[in-house]
Amino acid sequence: MLAACQQPTSPSRSGVPTPLAPLRTPEPKPIQTPATATKPAAQATPALGPPKPGGSVVWAAEADPLDLDPFAASGFAALAAWGDLTYQSLVMFDENLKIVPCLAEAWRVSDDRLTWTFTLRQGVQFHDGSAFEAEDVRFWFERTTAPDSPVKAAFGQIAKVEPTGKYEVAFTLGAPYAPFLATLAALRGSAIVPRRWMQGAGAAARTSAVGSGPFRIAEYVPGRSIRYVRHGEYWEKGLPYLDEVRLEIVPDEARRVEALRSGRVKYAPVGPAAAAQLKRDLTVLSSAGPTQRLTVFNTRRKPFDDVRVRQAIALVVDRQAAIQQVLGGEGRLTGPVPTGHGEWAIPPESLPYRKDLALARHLMSEAGQADGFEATIKTTPDVPSMLGTANLLAEQAQALGITLKVEQLDGSALAKAVAAQDFDVASATVGFLPDPDGYFAPYTSTGGPGAPAVSGWQHAAYDDLVGQARMQLDPGQRKRLYDEAATIVLHETPAIWWFSENTIEALHPSIKGYRPSFTGRRPGLKKAWLDG
Repeated sequence: MLAACQQPTSPSRSGVPTPLAPLRTPEPKPIQTPATATKPAAQATPALGPPKPGGSVVWAAEADPLDLDPFAASGFAALAAWGDLTYQSLVMFDENLKIVPCLAEAWRVSDDRLTWTFTLRQGVQFHDGSAFEAEDVRFWFERTTAPDSPVKAAFGQIAKVEPTGKYEVAFTLGAPYAPFLATLAALRGSAIVPRRWMQGAGAAARTSAVGSGPFRIAEYVPGRSIRYVRHGEYWEKGLPYLDEVRLEIVPDEARRVEALRSGRVKYAPVGPAAAAQLKRDLTVLSSAGPTQRLTVFNTRRKPFDDVRVRQAIALVVDRQAAIQQVLGGEGRLTGPVPTGHGEWAIPPESLPYRKDLALARHLMSEAGQADGFEATIKTTPDVPSMLGTANLLAEQAQALGITLKVEQLDGSALAKAVAAQDFDVASATVGFLPDPDGYFAPYTSTGGPGAPAVSGWQHAAYDDLVGQARMQLDPGQRKRLYDEAATIVLHETPAIWWFSENTIEALHPSIKGYRPSFTGRRPGLKKAWLDG
């Protein structure tokens, strides 16, 4: 069937002088249950002696969550506000991005890989004092798969959820689905809430929250602050250490820096320039982050339908220069999966990137574009690194006689243009995705759950590899399939992956035990404590 439906790859394949060599990447370590592979330990704030419980701190965030409803189509600011801290799911990511038990303490998979049976953790108490049980999981499924649910698409692979006891629940899938556990750990629609509270909460669920996490949200003042208090009955005994955390919403970086310097705020995310100013007096953590900056070609339009044109442009791109000029060095080379996403990512030293102007000009000549052409790249000034890479691409493409007009749109207008396929070339951003499938699916001919095909590029072998990996539960075999898929997509170049940005966090020296998370959320807050 696949052969009968096979579609051609990009046109004009003959004579392309760039060989399709396999990527050499480390073999993932075998594990018993399917989970995202581990990553090197993130840098942590130094901890002197045993943690000291108690105390309150003020932290700062960049954006207002706007909506605390865990089942709403909220942005990342909302997820960062309640994810891991207030709301949890059956499984979670640990500090090394490995999937570990959370509200479920164990699970097993049937031989046909269609039924996942979870043993639930007993003794878990929600913030309203009610007990967690299997009926809360059934309620979650009914709510997220309701016809009007904005997160319904993410759970389309689940056919049914049935409690098989007070503390056991069985999920039946329509087909084997390797990203299943990661989808639950992602907390985008997968938070488990006390059913009776949510049934009666109505609009109050947008400004209040009742979960099972280490901190209870005692007060949310939209646009100003969130006050967290310690959940005394939290199931991870001894955690959290802090009694209270006040999260102030401070969009302006200069104000966050001022608050850090004064000592009024003990933590804030900052950019590279601010980090350089603060590192003498504060603890500054710089770790691999999930945010990728890309340039996407619309392969439905000429001349970007020709692989040789796309390859030629990629051969004049200087990614290392971009990291220095745009990020002040606070970034990393990346492939389809961001560097730092465990062993799913291709190590930077194995990425097949190079600069070769002579070869690029040869490819342009073969494609009938020796004199270059004019096109437009759409981007947004809302995100400086997106505008920065667009300007750099326009500058570097001049070596091939290509004139790229940089058209600046606001973020929402750019998103609409890309969704409508109304672009020649466009800046794009990819944030944290829980499973490698999310990074590869947008380049298949059909896209994936919540990830439409964006470039118009089609390649039957690539589609087949990504489809196989989506159903393969063995992480080693999945990794090999994704490496093959990465080899194809990097060779065919429907997009240019510029870099992934480091996550930079500044903390007062009195904060100990905090550890960054590659997810961009703040689960490390439950292990943070005050020294003095």
